[in-house]
Amino acid sequence: MRPISLRLHERPITQVLFNREGDLLFVAAKDKLVSLWYTANGERIGSYQCGGVVYSIDVSQDSKYLITASADAKARVWDVSSGRQLDSTDFEVSARSIEFSQGDKQLLVVTDQVMGCQAKIHVFDFDKDEVRKLNKSYTLPSPQCKITQATWGPLNKTIFASCEDGAVRIYCTEKRELIKTILDHNKLVTRIEWTKHRIMFMTCSKDGTAKLYDTKTLKLLRTFDTGRPINAAGISPLKPHVILGGGQSAESVTTTKVDASQFKVRFFHIVYGEELGGLIGHIGPVHSICFTPDGKTFATGGEEGLVQVNHLDESYFEFDDDLVYNPPVQH
Repeated sequence: MRPISLRLHERPITQVLFNREGDLLFVAAKDKLVSLWYTANGERIGSYQCGGVVYSIDVSQDSKYLITASADAKARVWDVSSGRQLDSTDFEVSARSIEFSQGDKQLLVVTDQVMGCQAKIHVFDFDKDEVRKLNKSYTLPSPQCKITQATWGPLNKTIFASCEDGAVRIYCTEKRELIKTILDHNKLVTRIEWTKHRIMFMTCSKDGTAKLYDTKTLKLLRTFDTGRPINAAGISPLKPHVILGGGQSAESVTTTKVDASQFKVRFFHIVYGEELGGLIGHIGPVHSICFTPDGKTFATGGEEGLVQVNHLDESYFEFDDDLVYNPPVQH
């Protein structure tokens, strides 16, 4: 498996994202650019220029619209094929996270806790047919601490927010209030990652652990401990595997022993919790991991501005076939 290295960005990668078909790869970075690539061969298609550091992106299910959240306090809507900016909305402080709801009828934007402003989750109605694409719907109550990411729960009935105080807060979109708080991490929660169909979700944290939960009962199913900060996780839609990436942040690398192997992405088995292997490729912390929807390719983005696209070999899909449960066919 030889990775395809995509070198364009001069600053750290903030997010890598595949579209629904998995043939396009969107990359957001701190150099104010979002770039678009072909997954199959790593050929660059184009880029979208934002006015500040791009923290978060999402793409609609039909791959027509790209939304970006950036440090210039704007959320923007782009036409993917032409690269034109279709709409934007302004906030008081920088926008930290953005995501389409399931069905693309709404989107949420998280704003930062800085300059006396509280961190908030804003929900907008998204209308494809109107010229003005974004219309403010409501704002959820602030948790009084920084929110790193927010994501829609199953059927858009809830919104999950990962917070700086180690909590995952769950809001009801109908009542528009906080209904549950999960307090299992003791340091900042960096990301929430869903399994296919959103039956389970995983939280990544700076405390060196990633935790897997049942979405319905919110029961903690398994904890994966890597011993170093986890910034990103990718859950395979095909195999019972999860990839974890992270590493010491740039400022603390100088005070601790560091080698390239500490930045490797690590494969774990979801059921058994055992480490299956690792992949060395980045020379800095990994900030984002994303699988294609068919589970045959994954991409990683790191601190050094490098994106690596890994097309998994046939041997990967065969090596633990004996662990897959195939129920007997009824005659």
